[in-house]
Amino acid sequence: MDLGQRPKEIPILYLQSSTAESFMSNVNEMKLSYRGKQLDRIIGGFLEIPTANGFVPFFTDKVYWDVRVNGNRMILEKKSFNKELIFSDRQELLFEGGKIVERKIFEEGTHTRVYSYQYIGDLLKGEYSYVDEQLRSQKTFYFNSAKNLDSLVVSYPNSAFKSVQIFRDYDTKPNKIKGFMVLEEFLPRALSTNNYRRKTTISVSVIGERSFFDEKSWDEKLFN
Repeated sequence: MDLGQRPKEIPILYLQSSTAESFMSNVNEMKLSYRGKQLDRIIGGFLEIPTANGFVPFFTDKVYWDVRVNGNRMILEKKSFNKELIFSDRQELLFEGGKIVERKIFEEGTHTRVYSYQYIGDLLKGEYSYVDEQLRSQKTFYFNSAKNLDSLVVSYPNSAFKSVQIFRDYDTKPNKIKGFMVLEEFLPRALSTNNYRRKTTISVSVIGERSFFDEKSWDEKLFN
C-alpha cells in the first residue's frame, strides 16, 4: 500500500445543500497514526443519527478504526472511545501491486458485501459489488486528461436503468485524499488529482431517456 507522504489528517467534506439536513460535530477531520511505515489507526468516523427525515451521517472523533496489516491484507475494525457505543463493522482489504483489488465488509445482522476492483494503469476503471456471490451492481469510472473523474456509471443486473454521476467544477488545488481508498466512504473523491465541487446524478434508460435525479455542491473553502 502506497500512502505517499503518509498523511496525518484527512479532511471531512460536509455536503452543502439546502435540501439536506447537515449535522456536524466540533471536528472536521480524521487523524491517522502509524506503526513504523504502516497505517495503525484512523481516529474519526460516522454515526447514523435518526431524524424526522430518516438517518443522517454524523461525524465524530468518538469513533475510530483499528488497522492491522498482514502481508497483502489489511483488516479494519470500527470501535469507539465511548463504551456505550458498540460496533460490529469490520472490513478486510486485499492488495496487489499497492492497489486494493478486493474489499469485504462484515456487519452483524447483514449479508457480507464483497467489492472487486479493476484498474487500467493507476486509474480505477471498474468496481463490482456482490452479495452471496450474486452481482448486485457494477460501476464504471471515466477520467479526463488531467486524471480527474469525469463520470461514474452504475448499472444493475436485470434493470432497464443506469445511474450516471457527472463530476464538474474542478479546482486547481491538489486533492488531499487522492489515492486514499482504505475506507469505502472516501470513494469516489479519492480518485481525482483535483477537487470536484459539483456532482449531478441522472437516470438513463436502455433507450436513452434521461431524467434528473439529484445535484450536490461543495463550498470552495472546504478545499483550502
